[in-house]
Amino acid sequence: MLKRKLSFMLIILSLIISICCGEFIKISQQPANILEDFFGYRHVSIIHFNVPENVITAAFKFTAKETKTGGLGNCSPRDVSVYLKSGSIPLVHPDGSKINAKLLKNRRKFYHLNFTSSGDHYSILKPSPSAGDWYAIAFRSWTDPDSEKITQQGIGTACDTVLDAELSVERVGQSVFIKNNDENTITLSSNLLETAMIRFFVPGDQQTVNISLISSCEECRVAANVVAKETLIGALINQTETTLAFKPYVNSFHFLTLRLLSGNATNISIALPIDNLSLSDDIFDIDNYDTVAVNKVPLTRRSLPDFFLFDYEHLLGNSSKPSPVNITVDSLTVLSYQVAPVYDVGGTVSIGIKLVKKSDDIVVVGCVSLGYYAGITAGGGCMKQNSLTAADLWSNSTKPTTIHIPYPEPGTWHLSMKAFYIESKCNCSVECRTSGCKSCDCMNETSTRVETNIASSPCIEGHCNSNGRCLHYMTGGSVFSACYCNGGYRGFDCADDTYVLTGGSILIRLLLLTLSNLAFLASSYVAFRREYYTEALVYVSVMFFSTFYHACEAGENIMSFCITKLSVLQFCDFYNALLSIWVTLVAMASFGPRLTAFCQISGAIVLALGAELDRTALWVFLLPAVTGSILIGVSWGLRCRRQHNFGYPASRYRNVYLPTGLGLVSVGLICYAFLQTRRNYHIIHSFWHVCIALSVVLLLPKRKHMK
Repeated sequence: MLKRKLSFMLIILSLIISICCGEFIKISQQPANILEDFFGYRHVSIIHFNVPENVITAAFKFTAKETKTGGLGNCSPRDVSVYLKSGSIPLVHPDGSKINAKLLKNRRKFYHLNFTSSGDHYSILKPSPSAGDWYAIAFRSWTDPDSEKITQQGIGTACDTVLDAELSVERVGQSVFIKNNDENTITLSSNLLETAMIRFFVPGDQQTVNISLISSCEECRVAANVVAKETLIGALINQTETTLAFKPYVNSFHFLTLRLLSGNATNISIALPIDNLSLSDDIFDIDNYDTVAVNKVPLTRRSLPDFFLFDYEHLLGNSSKPSPVNITVDSLTVLSYQVAPVYDVGGTVSIGIKLVKKSDDIVVVGCVSLGYYAGITAGGGCMKQNSLTAADLWSNSTKPTTIHIPYPEPGTWHLSMKAFYIESKCNCSVECRTSGCKSCDCMNETSTRVETNIASSPCIEGHCNSNGRCLHYMTGGSVFSACYCNGGYRGFDCADDTYVLTGGSILIRLLLLTLSNLAFLASSYVAFRREYYTEALVYVSVMFFSTFYHACEAGENIMSFCITKLSVLQFCDFYNALLSIWVTLVAMASFGPRLTAFCQISGAIVLALGAELDRTALWVFLLPAVTGSILIGVSWGLRCRRQHNFGYPASRYRNVYLPTGLGLVSVGLICYAFLQTRRNYHIIHSFWHVCIALSVVLLLPKRKHMK
């Protein structure tokens, strides 16, 4: 607990000093990233940074603003989420969706920002960042999709959320390389040499490294961090000797960063005792309980030409068929495989093990780690960086046990394995499997053979359960795989059914949206009785195509009934709806037969073009409505002028049917344009059908009213 508090204080103090005293240099800009609403992982925008070496602090700055693209009014700020991680894309689920697949826990840390698109600057400061690739994902923050408003395109303001990103770095004051087993002294002063980076190499497969640090200044405080491809440990140094103990990455360079937080100057004595040990030849100390040999199993990579498709196989001799792996007593079996930067990180690595022969008493424990070997305790627990965790894999059958690593960090990954014989009525093995433990009296090491499968694929083994499709996406120059979920499913693997409708709910929506079109029977009947035969045909067409369009799209691919392609039905639905508006207004204008026919045919041609260009645009609906209203005004005005009064049309139509019909249309339009959400769409849209159909009955004039 004390170490955690010190680490937290260290981070805060480092940030304060970086802000006050550090000189940051801007090295990259990533402007004009368009953000989308988050409804699935495919909606994220990826921003790639590259942090150079010899950097003591990296500042990732983000600025979001709204850009108006159309409509009336001003853009309002919206909530934006940004996640940042080194090496690979951060896997997040801000919507709280569950994932059915078993994923590897305790992955590399990522950083998170929530802010609004008001144009203000927000930063993530990372002391002692690892050099190399950093990825940020950004999107408009998740909101409940059922409460999302459905508005007509062109009504209100259309805005894009644009994110600008920058990377600025603070260079280290002094950089040195030290050899193992030597004592070195670094001088830090309150001028340009207040920071230092010590580079050292950990050879072979060293299990633990202890770095001793002593400050010569009693009142000075120095922040120290050990970094490989991630921060391994941090501490606050004073005059008392401080030891940094950590599991190093195998055969890799490491960096010790120092920053003078307070005081004028100090000398830091550094002792780096490292013995050149190779685990394959010597020993491997597991939690100081026992000493075991390490059996390294060589693997061969097989790459396929498509994105993210590769696997690692254990091949013997010239054989092309994978061979089982032998696990022996008193040894740690280790399989290592590489994940390349950039090209391999957009998929999912799946690791599976299974017994060659079924046994109820034998279990194989697997621990997955990045950069170093994870030890396995006598109780089947995984010894990782400063922690004891439950086993990542626990297999006791010939059926594969699999764990998945979405968007894996690049580097060398290791699978450590041991086999245990579990005595009958072994109670502690249950606890060890779920929480991890150092020892279990009824678990004894044994030998066995296992088959392994280490493979990379898009999504989860190329699938999204049966509820979606696995697709490739490209954003910010990065390619990644993500699921496109169907039928209301969501989540990384389309396993979350929170928004999936029941069969009864789907049936109710389907019936409302289709049967509400029967109201056009009244419109068609009235039009036919009043000798508007062309209009009656148009109203029948509206009813027919609207019914089958909603029958095709409202059934969530479960109860759908499509007589042709959905795009064809959508065009016919929108086009006939526009045509019905036009012919009704032309009928209300009450021209002679020749002029009426001319207006109907010319309107049909123009509306067909508009429906094909952009059938959901506001101007496509306004065009027949405004033009028809002008024709009515001209026609009625000329009639009134000839009669020298305002008695046209008949008073009953003018005072009763016309205002009632317009009022009904207005109510329907208000509901359609401003009240629709995903939750109430089937109710509001069905009400819109009824309002429009009944308004035609009122607005389509009787012949005697227009004489």
